[in-house]
Amino acid sequence: MKFLYLCTIDWADKAEIIIEYNTLGMVKNSIIGSAVALLAAMMVACGGGGASKGHLVDAADSLSYVMGMNIAYNLMQMDSTVRPDAVMKGIEDGLRERAVMTWDDATRYFLGYHNFDIYERVRSYEEQYLNDLAASDNTIVRSESGLTYKVGELGDMGRIAAADRDTVSITYRVTNIEGEEVDLVENRADTLRAALRGLIPGLKEGVSLVGEGGSITLWIPSSQAYGSAGDAEKGIEANEMLRYEVNIIEVKHRR
Repeated sequence: MKFLYLCTIDWADKAEIIIEYNTLGMVKNSIIGSAVALLAAMMVACGGGGASKGHLVDAADSLSYVMGMNIAYNLMQMDSTVRPDAVMKGIEDGLRERAVMTWDDATRYFLGYHNFDIYERVRSYEEQYLNDLAASDNTIVRSESGLTYKVGELGDMGRIAAADRDTVSITYRVTNIEGEEVDLVENRADTLRAALRGLIPGLKEGVSLVGEGGSITLWIPSSQAYGSAGDAEKGIEANEMLRYEVNIIEVKHRR
């Protein structure tokens, strides 16, 4: 993960301050360029020296503080539940080479946290949200998979996509739970034509609930959508639950 540079200094050839982090958010590479000249120029370019910053008495203090800010902002983007005291202890121990975890132990814990702990928190939040949603409207139904839906029009139930080889033509609008539209229509064809097996699990299940000419609203848990990977091209974040408004235009049965 690379944090964007804080400032650019307009010399004959521009120097940039770039701080890189590995997957644990720890500083990986040092500052690029001549330390003394770059620090002095950075203080001018970024708004002055230590006198106006109170406790920041020189350029080294200011640079250290900037690095701390970078780490903090980066960590808050990763997980807002981090505890500052423990973060500071980890940084101090790491710099003094007295960390209580080995790098392998830290990597295993971090991956386990992302693969299980975050998943459990996301699942718990989604379950509560969808249970509350279903309780608020008796026309909203929850399936065993976790898919939650509301049928608008049943359509022709004699023409329903059921087999993996069946193809559907649909139009849809997708929003996240905050109501922000993702997978915008300008980024794809207005009508999606696909085999049932080519759809994400929640959408596959949802379009099989109504027939040709029907419409349905789906609330798809992240595990039935794009999971922990998300889809950057479509603007879908990791572990993001999605709301689909779907119209079934055509169903073709394949033998």
